[in-house]
Amino acid sequence: MASKKIPKTDITTICLHWALVITLIFSLLSGFRIAADNPNATLAPILNGILLQGDVIQWHSWAAMALGVVMIAYIIFLIRARLANRVSIKTGQQGGLTSNDRRTRLKTLNIVIYWIAFILLFMAVITGLILYLAPGLFPYWLVTDTHQFLAWAIIAYVLLHVIAQLALGGIPQLLKILNPTAAYGAAAISAVAVAGAAAAGIYTLDRNVIEDLPVTQAQSAPLIDGKADDEAWSKAPAVTIATGRGVNNPAGEDVTVRMIHDDEKLYTLFEWPDSTRSRKHLPLQKTDQGWQVLQSQYDINDENDYYEDKFGVMFASSSSIAGAGTSHLGPKPIADKPAPANGRGLHYTTDDSLVDVWHWKSVRTGAVGQIDDNYFGPPMDPDPEKDRYTGGYTQDPKTGGGYTSNWESFDTEIVIPKRLPKDPGLIDGLQNASLDPETSDEGQFWLAMEDTIPYSKEADTYPVGTIMPSVLHEGQTQGDRGQVLSAAKWQDGRWTLEAERKLDTGSKFDAALSPDKPLYMWVAVFDHTQTRHSQHLHPVRMVMR
Repeated sequence: MASKKIPKTDITTICLHWALVITLIFSLLSGFRIAADNPNATLAPILNGILLQGDVIQWHSWAAMALGVVMIAYIIFLIRARLANRVSIKTGQQGGLTSNDRRTRLKTLNIVIYWIAFILLFMAVITGLILYLAPGLFPYWLVTDTHQFLAWAIIAYVLLHVIAQLALGGIPQLLKILNPTAAYGAAAISAVAVAGAAAAGIYTLDRNVIEDLPVTQAQSAPLIDGKADDEAWSKAPAVTIATGRGVNNPAGEDVTVRMIHDDEKLYTLFEWPDSTRSRKHLPLQKTDQGWQVLQSQYDINDENDYYEDKFGVMFASSSSIAGAGTSHLGPKPIADKPAPANGRGLHYTTDDSLVDVWHWKSVRTGAVGQIDDNYFGPPMDPDPEKDRYTGGYTQDPKTGGGYTSNWESFDTEIVIPKRLPKDPGLIDGLQNASLDPETSDEGQFWLAMEDTIPYSKEADTYPVGTIMPSVLHEGQTQGDRGQVLSAAKWQDGRWTLEAERKLDTGSKFDAALSPDKPLYMWVAVFDHTQTRHSQHLHPVRMVMR
């Protein structure tokens, strides 16, 4: 018997079909990598072995934009080529799903399936745009869960589409998408032209959604005390940044930012909601076996319970340098470098640039009135003396001071402390503190080095159950790393963080702000979590006036 002839399809439809397939694959493989980073993810991690690694947040955005452009091109092509009947429900319903003719039923079913795809893709684009351009419009968890459900539904559609095509005409029906014929040239040109205009429009929109934060000149400098009651702040313009994806607050955090200057220094005010003040930073507890570090996942650098509240700020001279471009997801994003213990990814730059990072830590730096001055740079070489490889994330140089952990090494939860309090009364206030991570702290979960003595078994007379801080302070950090001064207060479920730093420190590790050189800023809230901070994709542009 002669083989069934493979039908032909116009070349424009074939090109658009495979463009859609390629962009959809990239969207799914990058999107599921992002979804797999959620600690509560169940389905996405199943695909871990085939998911993309690296700058997947950026790739996902680009693939989604390309997908939207392809959809626009297809719509224009159908209209200009007068082929709308291919997907017309009205045409397909001549006899409809209840027709006695099998082929009519299958044709109608295929058209219905097409419309399911259109609806799923449209909703995926809309929810993606909300996450990208307006993350605070709806509850963050609602939009992300809907977006992920739509992604799985699109995969189900693809399977349904292939089965329906096979039922309609067997293998030849599938192979027609590989058998082109020249037709509808004018319509193809129109589709390409409109798609190009759409791509330019999307790019322009993407650039223009960046909001300006005026950094205005103040008559007098505010007092950096964490109270934000200075007159200078009341006159300063404010920008509110919606952030999401952080743990311990699935609804997301809105960060309100104000900035002023006095021609010499930059003064910043950050405010964000937090239902609890968390300073229980890996406290030590005496047990029958020795001193235990209270933690749940600190051993893989993914602690989300016994950790202090933190806040991050990132500055760059270009909107394309930082943001998603410094975040590289996956269990091993750099092939020739150590894998992150938590399997989540690494921060680094790929163009040899340095991105200025402020890292306020409520116990380790906030207790001495500073923000840790850090940066993201190119991937570093592994340091055998460090337990954790951090990619391109590290601290500015220092000449003295700072903090250290109160244990010799962390191989297991049982550790040997470096120091003990000179006066046991210094930690009396911690003995009645709640160890529930979701309860606000009242005690002082750090010790000044001068208030301690070296550990010895003879001096370790503390009873089982004693709580002791794991953070030792050696005074304010000196040098480049200690150039940002700060003060913070938590009250009524809200953090207020004030900071000051020179407009231009002269350091290559710090971003300088001037009237002719705006900066782009991103912020991140760490709600008693080590690494799972909230985030936003679009920066705020700081404009000095």
